Amino acid sequence: MFRSRKIPQPFFYILTVSVLLLLVSVFRPARGLAEKLVVVPLREKVYDWRRTVRKDVGECSPKNERQLAELKAKIATLTEENLAQKRLLGAPLPGRWQFLPVKVIGVADESLTLSIGKNDEVKEGMIGVAEETYLGKLVKVSEKVSKLRLPSFFDEKLMVEIVSGEKENIVGKGLLLGRGQGRMEIEQILSTEGVKKGDLVMTNIDGKDLLVGQVEEVGETKGEVFKTAQVKRLYLLEELETIFLVRGKI
Repeated sequence: MFRSRKIPQPFFYILTVSVLLLLVSVFRPARGLAEKLVVVPLREKVYDWRRTVRKDVGECSPKNERQLAELKAKIATLTEENLAQKRLLGAPLPGRWQFLPVKVIGVADESLTLSIGKNDEVKEGMIGVAEETYLGKLVKVSEKVSKLRLPSFFDEKLMVEIVSGEKENIVGKGLLLGRGQGRMEIEQILSTEGVKKGDLVMTNIDGKDLLVGQVEEVGETKGEVFKTAQVKRLYLLEELETIFLVRGKI
């Protein structure tokens, strides 16, 4: 005799989201209402459940796991948003920038899914930041959900400057390309420029330098005009709970 195994509730959420997304694509006029009332809440539950379970595996019984996870997720969300606001206020960003706090409800394919959309006066091209770190641009906006593409997205391009680890001076410039799976590479660095491991990679947005990542490895061939640099990001995707979108034209 085989014993039946109980299917975890979050899998029902995932199945429900998949079915609803299919229905929404068919019945487009109802898309905005469906996103607001169903898709966003369900995505939040699944995303928070996954993050919480990673931290709490083995610390609670199956009977109480869901209730405890939901409670911790609610507390963590409120705490993180408050801390993010405080960190942002302490960052020396342009005073003319206006910031919109946004909750991350999904991470996949080098993109962040955000619980905000056209109904909140959000549009494609807006940039996302976490303190002084550049996270990417919005590439898709529906009524209540948006997608932000990270610099590591395959073939995503960004002009960058490379500064010494102590931020004393610029040591190089180049074109940063996304390579997928969290990887980034800078091309078109002059071979004469003194770029080395540990240097910081920055991009300039509206006159403000924002951090993109850190040089992990430099590759060059003798006799070549240009060299390359592998770049790693300095944050964990799982830690991105609340980020900020910059309002206005930049």
